[in-house]
Amino acid sequence: MKTFFQAPILWISTMVRHKTLLRKFFTREIRGRFAGSMGGALWLLVMPLCQILVYIFVFDAVLKIRLNSLHTGTDSFVLFFLTGMFPWLAFSEGLSRCSGILYENSNLITKVRFPIELLPTIGVLGSFVINGCGFLIFTLYLGLIGKIGWQLIFTPLLFILFFLMTIGFAAIISALSVFLKDIQQALPIILFVWFYFTPILYPKEMVPEYFRYLFFINPVFPFMELFHSLLLGTTPSITHIVLSLSWTVAVCMFGLYLFSRLKTSFADVL
Repeated sequence: MKTFFQAPILWISTMVRHKTLLRKFFTREIRGRFAGSMGGALWLLVMPLCQILVYIFVFDAVLKIRLNSLHTGTDSFVLFFLTGMFPWLAFSEGLSRCSGILYENSNLITKVRFPIELLPTIGVLGSFVINGCGFLIFTLYLGLIGKIGWQLIFTPLLFILFFLMTIGFAAIISALSVFLKDIQQALPIILFVWFYFTPILYPKEMVPEYFRYLFFINPVFPFMELFHSLLLGTTPSITHIVLSLSWTVAVCMFGLYLFSRLKTSFADVL
């Protein structure tokens, strides 16, 4: 049990000791996403900006979908949707990236002494930075239209918690993918179902009450609710705060512990 509680500390100490290597691999990860493109990192801004403009046109100008502002803080469907979309993309793309990241770097794991913990961390960090740019652009848009409230100051803390929980899931997925190759094929299906099981396209109030208890077994649910509250100006729920903290601690500690127990066998399997 002592090792279980030590796992997050050992993971953090590995990041600190190898911070130069972490920075180099992170730079390679970001550059690799745009390798060969003339625009380079400019696409970090262009793509989310186009997404925002297209969604606004389709859902606000064409379909004119409206929500109950008493529940969501806004009657605009597109604002509600985009508030949860960018965090979800950071989460789902980070997990997808980590499902094969150990295979892609198997030469490092099998031939040299390498801090393997860096790999899932880099995969998640790259996804959060890329989609964080989109989230930042969307936040600036909310400011331009006067939708930003004082609650926004807590958003970075929420992102940190969400990042830590994602690291936990990424550690689980990357470690198990070494031994269970079907995970890479199953993960897109799981994420597809998970997306629609999470109130991103719809407010939870639209779900029949006798189904809402299912949200409490969804680790992403409280985070999406808090993102909606902080950006759209509704009062954050204490229940969602407690749930987000609980899921972060539980998933992060278990994921890092599982990774630390299995990593000694990676070189034998890869």
